[in-house]
Amino acid sequence: MIATELWQQFGNLTYQDIPESSRLVAKQCLLDWMGCAIAGSREPLADILKAEFAEVRGNCSIIGSNQKTTAQTAALLNGAIGHALDFDDTHTTMGGHPSVPVAPAVLAMGEQLNVTGEQLLTAYVVGIEVECRLGVLIGNAHYAKGWHVTSTIGVFGAVAAVSHLMGLSESQFEHAFGLAASQASGFKANFGTMTKPFHAGHAAERGLLSARLAKNGFTAHADSFEGSQGMVEAASNGEMDRAGYDQIKDQWLINDTLFKYNAACYLTHASIESLKNMGAYSTAENCQSIDLYVNPSLLNVCGIENPETGLEAKFSLRANAAMTVNGLDTSDPNTYSDENLFIPEVQSVLKRVQVHTDESYTGTQSKVVFHARDGSNQEQFYDTGIAATDLDMQLAKLEAKFENLVKPVLGDKFQELKQQLGTIETAGTIRTILNLF
Repeated sequence: MIATELWQQFGNLTYQDIPESSRLVAKQCLLDWMGCAIAGSREPLADILKAEFAEVRGNCSIIGSNQKTTAQTAALLNGAIGHALDFDDTHTTMGGHPSVPVAPAVLAMGEQLNVTGEQLLTAYVVGIEVECRLGVLIGNAHYAKGWHVTSTIGVFGAVAAVSHLMGLSESQFEHAFGLAASQASGFKANFGTMTKPFHAGHAAERGLLSARLAKNGFTAHADSFEGSQGMVEAASNGEMDRAGYDQIKDQWLINDTLFKYNAACYLTHASIESLKNMGAYSTAENCQSIDLYVNPSLLNVCGIENPETGLEAKFSLRANAAMTVNGLDTSDPNTYSDENLFIPEVQSVLKRVQVHTDESYTGTQSKVVFHARDGSNQEQFYDTGIAATDLDMQLAKLEAKFENLVKPVLGDKFQELKQQLGTIETAGTIRTILNLF
């Protein structure tokens, strides 16, 4: 059973077992996700959820708030808050956002158990490695059917991470894994609404709950992922991709994490970067029309032709192209407002953007042809699916992003939080970090 295989590979993982490069990437992931969560704590979604759960009291932190709640509720709220901006990391192997279902779960349980930074970082890595492998096993058909992988596969990352943190036995983990399978949920139909980030919070909370119940003797079938009438059969093409799994099972997949530097759906980024690389040529004043060439699968994710809100604009190839050539800062989450979407010049260019499909491109690739008013044109190709190899340069970019997101909320305290997250493995207790906001 796949649950047993995963436990045998990661159930007793220690911090010392993790390669140094993977530890560095893990810390960068946590830094990036925390920045997104702190900024996301000022979104309307956060206020609604905090009000709804105001009477649920506990000793676990809600990011960006003095409000305390239970571990389970903290995982739910922090997961939703951390994905509110849709600015957190992504992963092509998993097929979704890896950190957002895992980090809130381990932070909540870690705070309740008062674990060390080293323990938390190890459990976090376990969660990422598990969910990425399951993303390969279930295959692309799952996502193509309309399931939101960040939630449906992310719940397994959350349960694996919390199970590791709580020290579940092999049989307990098998039950937790089976229980998580029955709670996997979330449809792409809700992209462009508050429900998309709620999916991530739900996955974090359900993963945490599954581990806790299994620890106390709750039962489930361990083969609920791949068995008869299980998740693979019900929500994919019925067969696990064992060949693909065998190719990656011994790799450290966390190293392939991709980070977002535009505050929109990651699948729009190749088009955005292509237009940016054209420099002064690709301006609204110079634009006659724009042709975007992408994989057809993108139309079911970021193919909203005429978005009606700033949130929907994040999932619109056409809107992102129009905003980019109009000089709007796509790295700033505040750019994706209703007001900016309906700037006349943005709407004018949006109507002249055509999206074409080409199956030769992967989901992270795009070709852009910019047609100028003088009859000339310029073509640019970009691929955002290649993970960075220069981790120092990546850290510098992520620290700049962190400052831009966190300083408006925490002021100069962002410096101390950045330092604490950068040395989290030395923290005697993670409560010292969580107390900073």
